[in-house]
Amino acid sequence: MRFGAFNLEVIQAAIRIAKQQGVSVSLDLASFEMVRNFRVPLQQLLESGDIDLCFANEDEATELLRWLGEGNAHPEAAVEYLSKYCRWAVVTLGSNGCIAKHGEEIVQVPAIGEAKAVDATGAGDLFASGFLYGLVKGLSLEECCKVGSCSGGSVIRSLGGEVTPENWQWMYKQMQRKGLSLPDIRN
Repeated sequence: MRFGAFNLEVIQAAIRIAKQQGVSVSLDLASFEMVRNFRVPLQQLLESGDIDLCFANEDEATELLRWLGEGNAHPEAAVEYLSKYCRWAVVTLGSNGCIAKHGEEIVQVPAIGEAKAVDATGAGDLFASGFLYGLVKGLSLEECCKVGSCSGGSVIRSLGGEVTPENWQWMYKQMQRKGLSLPDIRN
């Protein structure tokens, strides 16, 4: 679920249906403006305990902690805060990779590949899709972060949030180098 077009009752109903069906719920904080503008409902969603996994970038995490009165608005503090309510907590750090926590395990994974960022549009969404792919495939927390990093890194290499065929190949090559599970996209 993307924390965007916001209607708390609709979101809570969707979460309730997902939980009744045994489906895990992932939340992407979307933008620091969304965190700023919807603080109270966001906190209600997190504190409900119904969010299994939360993604935030560094700006979103900083805004969240600032609002909560946390003097220490750094990524590690954000991961700790989010992990109080979510089984998985992930804060992306742009060219510095990400930090993630599941249970007692905390990993910090550097960005993968050369830093040739042309346009960051879609990087967070592609990171999340890669991380979720890893989770569905049963990969470790660190491997999920690496797949997310490869996926996010693939979209920043061209304009407009599009993963070109060349960038798909780049992502596959990075995943092979890291010994990660490769998706079959032939169909």
